[in-house]
Amino acid sequence: MTLNKLDGAPFSFKIDDIVQCDEVMRIPGKGMPRRSGRGYGDLFITFEVDFPDELSPDQKKNLRELLGGTSSNKAEHGDEL
Repeated sequence: MTLNKLDGAPFSFKIDDIVQCDEVMRIPGKGMPRRSGRGYGDLFITFEVDFPDELSPDQKKNLRELLGGTSSNKAEHGDEL
């Protein structure tokens, strides 16, 4: 994933795990310069996850395939699994 730091510099990092909404990731030494002029502080990234309100039939099919489900596992809104 790539984002711009506060000084505008691009920064790339890798996410190897599932990210929860409002989760904070700390990356040592990649933050703002220290007042002493020696080194950098830590960069903190807060994740905001947006979930869709609806999915198209193709999106549902692709998601089932990705997660290993079958098309026979159908649930309508409000159904319990």
